[in-house]
Parts: sequence; structure tokens; C-alpha cells
Amino acid sequence: MNPLTLEATATQLSELTDIHDVEPLNDSDYNCLAEVRDVLKKHGRQERFGVTLLHKHFDLASDEVLVEYTDVASRVQTIKPEKKGSALLNTIETNWILGDGDPKSSLACVRYCANNVHGNHDLFHK
Repeated sequence: MNPLTLEATATQLSELTDIHDVEPLNDSDYNCLAEVRDVLKKHGRQERFGVTLLHKHFDLASDEVLVEYTDVASRVQTIKPEKKGSALLNTIETNWILGDGDPKSSLACVRYCANNVHGNHDLFHK
């Protein structure tokens, strides 16, 4: 069975708030985050999923996705836009926008993490 690949459209990403306009975490967020934690704990997923601040630094073209590369030796992570086709061959989805509706159709992946040439998630490979 082929894995389900979900991608955010350029429109979905363009609707995100620019990082310069995002309000930092504040007291009004803590109750919501506690409820998210409780739901993850209830489903035994507290060690699998977390929360990220949705934002953007720039717009993506309709044929692009963000891909994260890690150079373990240098301890550097780089996130850059890649064309959808070749960029996703050796990646794992890591960030999603959770929309309304059916659980599978409401997910939109906004970032992928690259694997090395052996399929391991440990070395910079490009």
C-alpha cells in the first residue's frame, strides 16, 4: 500500500501569518495547549506529536513545498523550497495544518524532512 501524501497548496501557505506579524506565545494560549496535550495523551500520541507555531517567512510557488535538511556533523538544519516532484522522493512529512472535515482530507503537510541516500534520517545528503 502506498503511503498517503498530503501537501499544502500555495494558497493554504500564503494564508499563514508572516513571522513578523505573529503574536508570541502568551497566557491566553496555555489552556488550549493543555487540552491538545490531554487529547494526545488520551490517544497515546504524546511522544509522537507536538505543536508548532504556524507562520510563514515567504510565499511558495504552487509547485513548491518546504523541505528540511539536517547536517548532523555541523548541527545545522536548513529549510528550503523544492519542486514537488523530486523533492518528496526521500522524505517524511513533519508539519501539518489541521483543517476541518474528515481526518485524512483535513491534513495538509507543510514541511517534509529529507532522509539520506540510505533512507535514514541522520545525514545531510544533497
